Amino acid sequence: MHALMSRYALTMGRLGSVVLLGGLLGCSSEPESLREAARAVQDEAELSSPRPILNVHDLQASFRYYRDQLGFEVDWEDGEPPDFGSVSRGDAVVFLCEGCQGTPGAWMMIFARDVDALHTEFVDTHARIRMAPKDMPWGIREMHVSDLDGNVIRFGTGDEE
Repeated sequence: MHALMSRYALTMGRLGSVVLLGGLLGCSSEPESLREAARAVQDEAELSSPRPILNVHDLQASFRYYRDQLGFEVDWEDGEPPDFGSVSRGDAVVFLCEGCQGTPGAWMMIFARDVDALHTEFVDTHARIRMAPKDMPWGIREMHVSDLDGNVIRFGTGDEE
């Protein structure tokens, strides 16, 4: 069983991703690929980009949604049966945990090169778009997309000046 310390941080990753993350992961049995990710920070930077951990109802259904509708790759899964895993696209990495810490309905932000092109892609794949791209007063063109469990990803591109 995975446990989460209740601590919240808004963190900007060195590659420009912003994620609202609800704490730190503490696992009694981490998958090898999680250990490798943790070790990689020793060679790259003082801190890594955060990895949000989203509580999902059905890990395999979530893997299919992130892969087929959002274009992410399934990186790895762990457990018998699997209840924890990782998906990624570009520099964005998201951990998914079936029935673990937290509650569905988390929000995170991922910066994209072209949010309008991403929107076109997501319309074609029937992703759950909650808000089409819109110019926001804080200088970002932003789109909101939800997953099967109501977790929301805010995709954004910086406005042209």
